[in-house]
Amino acid sequence: MIGSLTLALLLAAPAKVEAAPVKAAKAEAPVKAARLEVAPLGQEPLDLEVAAIEQELARGLAGLRLPDSPAPYLGQVQLIRATVMSLDGSYGGIITDVLEEQAAASIEVRVGSAARDQSGTFGGEGPQMRFNIALEPSAGLSRRKLWLAMDQAFRGAASTYAQKQSILARLAGEPPPPDLGPAPDPLPRQPAPVQPPSELDREALRGLVIQLSKRFVDHPAIDNGDVYVQVLRTEVTTISSEGLVMHELHDRAVLAVVAETQAADGMNLDAGGVIHLQELPRATDELRRRGEKLVDEVLRELEALAQAPMMEEDYDGPVLFHGPAAAQLLAATIATQVGGNPAPLGDAGRVRDFEPHWQDALGKPVMPDFIDLEDDPREGFGRYAIDGQGFAAGPVTLVKGGVLKDLLMTRTPNKWRPGSNGRARVSPSLRIGPTISNLSVKSKKRGMGRPQIERELLRRAREDGYEFAYVVEALRDNNVLGPVDREGATGYGGGRKVSLPLPARIFRIDASGKRTLVRGAMFSPASMRVLRRIRAVGNTATPLPMRIPPGYTGGFGAETGVEGILSETVDVSVSSPDLLLDGLELLVERSENERLPVLAHPLRPAAAQPPPAETDDDAE
Repeated sequence: MIGSLTLALLLAAPAKVEAAPVKAAKAEAPVKAARLEVAPLGQEPLDLEVAAIEQELARGLAGLRLPDSPAPYLGQVQLIRATVMSLDGSYGGIITDVLEEQAAASIEVRVGSAARDQSGTFGGEGPQMRFNIALEPSAGLSRRKLWLAMDQAFRGAASTYAQKQSILARLAGEPPPPDLGPAPDPLPRQPAPVQPPSELDREALRGLVIQLSKRFVDHPAIDNGDVYVQVLRTEVTTISSEGLVMHELHDRAVLAVVAETQAADGMNLDAGGVIHLQELPRATDELRRRGEKLVDEVLRELEALAQAPMMEEDYDGPVLFHGPAAAQLLAATIATQVGGNPAPLGDAGRVRDFEPHWQDALGKPVMPDFIDLEDDPREGFGRYAIDGQGFAAGPVTLVKGGVLKDLLMTRTPNKWRPGSNGRARVSPSLRIGPTISNLSVKSKKRGMGRPQIERELLRRAREDGYEFAYVVEALRDNNVLGPVDREGATGYGGGRKVSLPLPARIFRIDASGKRTLVRGAMFSPASMRVLRRIRAVGNTATPLPMRIPPGYTGGFGAETGVEGILSETVDVSVSSPDLLLDGLELLVERSENERLPVLAHPLRPAAAQPPPAETDDDAE
């Protein structure tokens, strides 16, 4: 299992842009390059690099022309320089030990106008072009690379614009909303920040990974496992032709545990856990204790899961989401389905399967009337002041009295909202999308304690003809574990349905109060209307920090794996009480399991070994 965090790979290899630059069409009058006199605030290398990029953007917007194609009207450059450290240890040995500096950039060129440009097309090349920059700011190199990248970005944008115009000309009905909303208010021009000195103690963290991964030896029922320390220190600079210059510094880190094993019937099982940090980690006694607790919890959970019985039958009664599972449920649904970006445009019109499901529900009930839903970026794990497009971020009431009042808006308008409310979140890999910050559920109805809400769960289950019910305590964190390694465990959405992560810890509870951990349960794809069927809530809520990719295809159900948990995601938190829901269907997973290994586990006592897998010769 390799978990090396490599930003350059996640940014994708830059396309070759060593092509002849576009020349002005002969039929056009010569165009004078726009004069943009930029006086750097200082003589720091980054200030000089920013000034050079601003000048090149202005020159490009004035000079890039193609016959029968619209001129560019907006250009934006993002520079990212990063320090990456990746440690991966297993059974006391180090698998990966990487510390490196990386740098990359992107250029976005929009052609036409804010009313109609090339953006928002399905399957198109998109407006961004990636290119290399120097590890240290270099005005000359960045300007030359930008010249070539902007040229190719313009070519691609002009081609996509023509395709989009052809599609729109064929479609009936109302014209779509504008493609770009108003610009942000100007930000005070600040000099380039100085990155504080790195305090990465690589050797001490390496020793911590070795020490923690040795604990796997005491759990011979586990087949394989890794302990990771990932660190990503980034400096992102955003420069636009509208005058926006924005610098952001971030330190992000995780200590993660991933483990795998097989049940006696051959089912592949995994479990994982993570400690999220927003500073450079230090191998302190406190982090060691937290790491030891995390390793032991993950391994005990996986051992118990391997011994647990399979879920016996499909179930469509009430389900209680307890503790972390309630917050994870909302991060897998609301976090992606309350975005304001409209569906992309395909050959046959809007590809509605790629539009957030709550977008056409403004002013309508989407949750019970006792529920409010707020997103507040001011305090919490997901805090930020300015979003990735330069807009100030303030609190937003998304749901009031169960009615949807607002959407998470970037600068991309829809037919209900003309512009941004500061929710454009950008990952270090420069993925951007409307995303929550610190989401909280507030109930006007008195919450129930754990025994009381479980009694209510069983009462409702009896009304549905069941003498038992299910309590989900955690969902599988695909942003740590990656895709599920079982074909039968995949649930596909579509048709206005949402696929939910697998239950990682689910209990069958009967009338006597007996709780039985089960495995092999999965959720049927569900409608967002299921959130209208919240019947009861708990009486406590604790914010749960997590890292999720931004945008419609992100959320808690995304599958970055530990390799992308820092570079592909943004920091958010969700605070929710326990949630008792009707309307979710639990299905028994029907996978074809793999045979157990023929050779015995080297650390497992002979008495504890499962029976050897039957071979074809044995069957004969």
